[in-house]
Amino acid sequence: MSQARPSEEVSERLSILLVDDESNIRESMAEYLVNLKNYSLTSAASGQEALEKFQPGKFDCAFLDLKMPGMSGLELLSKLKAMDKTLPVVIMTGFPSLDAAIDTMRQGASDFLIKPFNLDQVKATLERVVREHRLLKENLRLSERLKQQERIERLNQELSRRVREQQMLHQISEAIDHMHTSEAIYQGIADLAATNLEAGKSAVLLLEPSSDHLVVIAVNGFSSEAVGQVAGRMGQGLLGKAAAGGKAVMGRPETWEETGEVLPLSGPVLCLPMMIHEQPLGLLVLGEKRGGLPFRGEDVFLSRFLLQKAALSVENIALYESMNSSLHSTLGALVRAMEAKDPYTRQHSRRVTNLAVLTAEAMGLELHQIESLKFAGYLHDIGKIGIKDHILLKENELSAEEYQEIKRHPAIGESIVRAMDLSQDECHIVRHHHERWDGEGYPDGLAGKEIPLLARVVAVADAYDAMTSDRSYRPLRTMAEAVRELVNASGTQFDPMVVEGFLQMLEQHQLGPWLDELSASSSSTSS
Repeated sequence: MSQARPSEEVSERLSILLVDDESNIRESMAEYLVNLKNYSLTSAASGQEALEKFQPGKFDCAFLDLKMPGMSGLELLSKLKAMDKTLPVVIMTGFPSLDAAIDTMRQGASDFLIKPFNLDQVKATLERVVREHRLLKENLRLSERLKQQERIERLNQELSRRVREQQMLHQISEAIDHMHTSEAIYQGIADLAATNLEAGKSAVLLLEPSSDHLVVIAVNGFSSEAVGQVAGRMGQGLLGKAAAGGKAVMGRPETWEETGEVLPLSGPVLCLPMMIHEQPLGLLVLGEKRGGLPFRGEDVFLSRFLLQKAALSVENIALYESMNSSLHSTLGALVRAMEAKDPYTRQHSRRVTNLAVLTAEAMGLELHQIESLKFAGYLHDIGKIGIKDHILLKENELSAEEYQEIKRHPAIGESIVRAMDLSQDECHIVRHHHERWDGEGYPDGLAGKEIPLLARVVAVADAYDAMTSDRSYRPLRTMAEAVRELVNASGTQFDPMVVEGFLQMLEQHQLGPWLDELSASSSSTSS
């Protein structure tokens, strides 16, 4: 083996694994690499020794003898490549053949040296395979970086999708929570589905159990004339099968039949059943997704969330309406029992309620306040059911003791309605409708704005109806006389603002003959 001059071309310190059972070759290679002064050499006399010294990523190149006792160079090559795929391996042999060369290359060898070889060949081979190794490692590094960037991009896209999804879920929840009627919820489903799922058309269908018809209840993108029409039947066609099957269905209907006329659609359609306690309630139909795109799994997820949220709200509204109806029935029975005891009371509660509601509307009160008046105004005297009959039905004036007993009815009434979970406003109407603006009323002696507003409204309506109703112990007053009493008591017994609203209400609803009567009465007095 001839010597070669040291070269300055190999500039980086290299870590080389040399495996050969011939000691003279190992020594010659070591001497040559020592002269280069830029190597780190690890020698092994056998394949087993080489495996014991080998660590993935430690070596820049390996030189393996092909023919060695025990483990051959090809066997060692296979094992090293299994541990480090990027390791350049040069096979050395004194018995060259074409088949051997091809086989080593197939096994992953980077080059082939034939013994005896000039050390210049070693140098050239070393430089070439190390250069290839660096290129391979750089390619792998770049490839890994690209994969990492792709992973980051996918993660960013997934994160963005999830953020958008969460925003949509929040918007859907917020919107549904602010809908307080079934009709508003059904229309909200159609609108929210169209907006969040980018559907050009959406419709909500409800099941009519008696006929198994699916009736359109709300639409977005369709003609409003579709509302109220039958668009399918349970178990039949795409819509009916989706509603009956309880699962989302994506596809194209073969024939629309009557649906095509009621809900004309083209392209892919997404149908999702609405369920309450695993029972079909109706169906959401989506079509004509923007851009002509098909509906995806994400659309199904959002639609299901929307329908589940809506179904829960619909169920809660139905439960509330049922409880409210039951409550009304119970309280109505109590009022009827009270009215049976006192014929005067029979129409008084209704008249007071009507007058109070009209006054509240004239004053511009809010809808929820007016609803409280409609309900609790009818119950304002319900506490009289707890007053003894001989006092309640007495035809002449009450004694001081009897009057004190009568004054208990607002507190009794409040205890009745509070046990039935009425609102605070409604309880206040029952308890405080006999309070006075000057604080001389009962049961709590509240004054001015301490008295709840709705109770002040009922107080005026109650007093007006009492004055204009005939009682056995006093004659009724005319409308003009009753109005004059209200005006005179404004600021003492009654809230001036409510009295003013009451007078405006009388004018607005053409209850104004009292004006002429009041005017004539004033002229007569002045003359």
